[in-house]
Amino acid sequence: AHPPSPSPWAPSTSFILLAGCLFRSMGKQTRAFMAPRGGKKGAKEGSSKKGGAASGTSKQGGKKNQGPGVSTGSRSAASNRKAARWEVKEANKNGRGTRRKRHHGGGEAIWETKQRLRVKVLQRQLQRLGEGAAVPAERRKLMVELGLLTADAGRAKLAMEQLAAALELDPADADFAVRAPLLCLYMEEAKTEEAVELVIGPLFKPLMPAAPAKKTSKASAKAPKAAAAAKAPAGDAGAAAGGGESRFAAAVGLYSRAVLKYIKVAVLGEHRTDPGNAAAEEVELVRFLCEARAQNPFIAEFLAFAPAFEKHFPSDAELPPIEETPLEAVERPLREALEYICRHRQLAVWMDTDEDIRKFVREQLFDEEDEEPGAEEEPPMRPLPAAAAGDGQILLRWRKAREEAMELWAEDLQAEAEEDAKGEGEGGEEEEG
Repeated sequence: AHPPSPSPWAPSTSFILLAGCLFRSMGKQTRAFMAPRGGKKGAKEGSSKKGGAASGTSKQGGKKNQGPGVSTGSRSAASNRKAARWEVKEANKNGRGTRRKRHHGGGEAIWETKQRLRVKVLQRQLQRLGEGAAVPAERRKLMVELGLLTADAGRAKLAMEQLAAALELDPADADFAVRAPLLCLYMEEAKTEEAVELVIGPLFKPLMPAAPAKKTSKASAKAPKAAAAAKAPAGDAGAAAGGGESRFAAAVGLYSRAVLKYIKVAVLGEHRTDPGNAAAEEVELVRFLCEARAQNPFIAEFLAFAPAFEKHFPSDAELPPIEETPLEAVERPLREALEYICRHRQLAVWMDTDEDIRKFVREQLFDEEDEEPGAEEEPPMRPLPAAAAGDGQILLRWRKAREEAMELWAEDLQAEAEEDAKGEGEGGEEEEG
């Protein structure tokens, strides 16, 4: 029997293979087209895994897993910038983590909202003021409050303009509301000329102790310490009829004058242009610092041992209004010190002068010295009241900070002694050689 003859309509083998390839290609395109956008990645990863390879070995999957940081010679500048952005994003995600968003109901956000609303209210009140005899006084009051709020918000330039405008309405600053915050802003913004003019001007000069007779001997630098302490007891120097406001203004003026003199003498060395005046300038620097400490010793304590105190009183620490602390309260000098250091951000002014500022303040005001015969020995730090059940938070935190300051003091002295010994040893070796 002969096999049946093939039908002329029967497909050939090549045709069957070609049709199968065509159908498979059309099926892949149809599935890719019909797949949803969200499931496209999963379909691609699944197809790669089905073939036995990892999902990262596919072309697009490999690019995403490896990241665009693997650059090739054919990439354009835009691709390189994209790669850099991707690397920064991944570093932020893996290293520091996601930045925490501020809650709208948090205490800080509520405080900022209240501040902004109060600023808007003050601005509207200023716009509504008309003409009249009482208008300048009311305008000054609003400008002072607005300037302080603006300074707390970190807008120093605008705050200086507002406080300067308030000072023009009352050049005498009878209530001591403008001179201290304005001087602190000048110091913070490094406006040295304006600060010097304000310190030596009529607003602060009456609050300064009288200058003693000039001494040209550098060896007499110790004399101003005893004189300043005897002349201006803490909290009373320059305190005029303004009460606590004048006392705080005096402290701001004295410490600002001291740091300005330190910049001139120790940082810039401008006093050396006149050899005859160099020793007098150095003595005057010590006197300025002693008079400032006599006005408020806790500011000097904070400056000399800043690393210990900053842990307990950071620059953005929440402090109660200074008006809520009575003048006779034991915490009042501490509160005034924190007002100068934290609220008016003057710690950075001192610490940014040079790296030896803490050592200079400590050596001049706290390190032991040979006392004169018959002189009463005073503790280096002003004693705090004994611990009691009703002590406030400021007093409690200051005690803890002082304990750490004593440890820091010992560490500083030990480090300096080791450095001096090392220097003497190297000097001896050089002489022998």
